[in-house]
Amino acid sequence: MNLGELYKFCCEYYKEHNILDVSEIKIILKYTLGINTNDLILDKNKIINQDKVNEILEIIKLRINNVPLQYILKSWEFMGLDFCVGPGVLIPREDTSVLVDFVINVLKKRVKPENTVNIMDLCSGTGCVAIVLESVLKNYIKNINIYALEKSSKAIEYLTKNKQINNSNIKIISGDVFIDHNEFPDNFFDCIVSNPPYIKTRDIQNLQKEVQQEPFMALDGGPDGLDFYRNITKFWSKKLKKHSINNKNNGVLAFEVGYDQAEYVEEILLNFDFKKIYAERDINNIVRVVAGEM
Repeated sequence: MNLGELYKFCCEYYKEHNILDVSEIKIILKYTLGINTNDLILDKNKIINQDKVNEILEIIKLRINNVPLQYILKSWEFMGLDFCVGPGVLIPREDTSVLVDFVINVLKKRVKPENTVNIMDLCSGTGCVAIVLESVLKNYIKNINIYALEKSSKAIEYLTKNKQINNSNIKIISGDVFIDHNEFPDNFFDCIVSNPPYIKTRDIQNLQKEVQQEPFMALDGGPDGLDFYRNITKFWSKKLKKHSINNKNNGVLAFEVGYDQAEYVEEILLNFDFKKIYAERDINNIVRVVAGEM
């Protein structure tokens, strides 16, 4: 079987099993064969080794049984960096890049290169937020300390691997966001960032079957999906830096939010005395980030 025939066969197999995102086939071929999109055009007559064909077909069989592609490949790219993923950890998604870009832009504008900057990533999971923030901001800020707090012992295994893979210096903390705020002094962080669990408990059973294979604790945001927003804001807001001169450039608390949660999270921040509210939209004009500054 040549490359063109293999690609066509895989696409048709996907469609027969009601998997509509055939763009995944290109990702599978890149992972297994090391090819890119141009190769599908310029090298379509290349004969593919049968062992490689069998490997690709095994991946596709797992995929049609609703195993997330990221878990099958055991690796996923997020904002130009590679992350180890698998059962027990939330998969990095493009939506989260809006959160990371927001934090980068805010800190680049307000922090002088010689300042020391402290950042906390709550519910860190794979560590993709913390590690990308570090990889970018270290080019602009001389002294940067990024903490990554995660409760799940399984997720911490991936977090630790990803720290090593990306030669990162983030500080990993095994802890509970509802309890371990007491381990840090008040007026300490320039930014606290979080992509917390935000799915309503009753809605999890209606998610795509692939998503349901991700850890429940990384999805479940409580009855209204807002438990983590309320508690993180309540417990962690006092840990943000507060400057006495005109309250300028106080610490920022930044959340990723679900597509219909922005106004509720804004209200939570306002109820806890955040004066300045930010909202950032994705390419589909959906608010994906809500942030506050006291």
